[in-house]
Amino acid sequence: MRRRTAISLVIGTAVVAVTVGAFVRRWIWYGGETSTPPDEDAIFTVFAPGGRGSFFVNGPIGRVMARLMPIVERGVYDAAAEMIELQSEDDLLDIGSGPGAFLATKATHVRRVVGIDPSPVMLREAERRLADRIAAGTARIVTGSAAALPFDDGEFSAATAIFAPARFSEVARVLRPGGRFVMADPDPRMRDKEPSTSWGAPRWGEADYRRKLEEAGFTDVTVRFVGSALLMAGHKPPASVPGERVQADEREPVAGAAGA
Repeated sequence: MRRRTAISLVIGTAVVAVTVGAFVRRWIWYGGETSTPPDEDAIFTVFAPGGRGSFFVNGPIGRVMARLMPIVERGVYDAAAEMIELQSEDDLLDIGSGPGAFLATKATHVRRVVGIDPSPVMLREAERRLADRIAAGTARIVTGSAAALPFDDGEFSAATAIFAPARFSEVARVLRPGGRFVMADPDPRMRDKEPSTSWGAPRWGEADYRRKLEEAGFTDVTVRFVGSALLMAGHKPPASVPGERVQADEREPVAGAAGA
């Protein structure tokens, strides 16, 4: 009898855990399904101060998350660093830099690093981690949104967006010709039956990300999974070499030019 009771308790606990997990995943992680059409810009405000999910990265929970992120995301940091292949002459932008852990652990040899994030809690933690580099003038931490990056065209040679939203056209704008970009989504849409939105913003899968990266001008797009996290890397095409078009014209005269 006791054995049956114990088994029943175990089964009951498992059912409750699965039910609660499903509730958390659908209503807290995804923000619940709504009939409102998804807004691609919503993700840029959800976790900013005042946003629906701002409690994750601000206040007491934000301070805890600032300490947990470097531990939980370590494997993704390793994979992103391998994919982007940072060099000593790089100028790196980390979009949604959070507590600055990627910059502090994977970009120590890079010439200049810049992190941008909308959360004051995360920015303070990043400033603490990068204090020496900030004092030396080789690092900056900037308050801002990835929707419109506050940087000049071609300011960076590499960019990352690890578990953070990014507008790919803006990333391409601030990268130099030949620049590299790596993004990571912790929970990409894998099947049609999964929720199609998260906090009012659309959830994308591998094919969606590939299409959007290519539409923004990125080439040589590669894919990697770390657990359930999706990482994708791409390159901004290099600038054309001056004189190439002239040489091509000399080899291949324009049709009709000979009789002009």
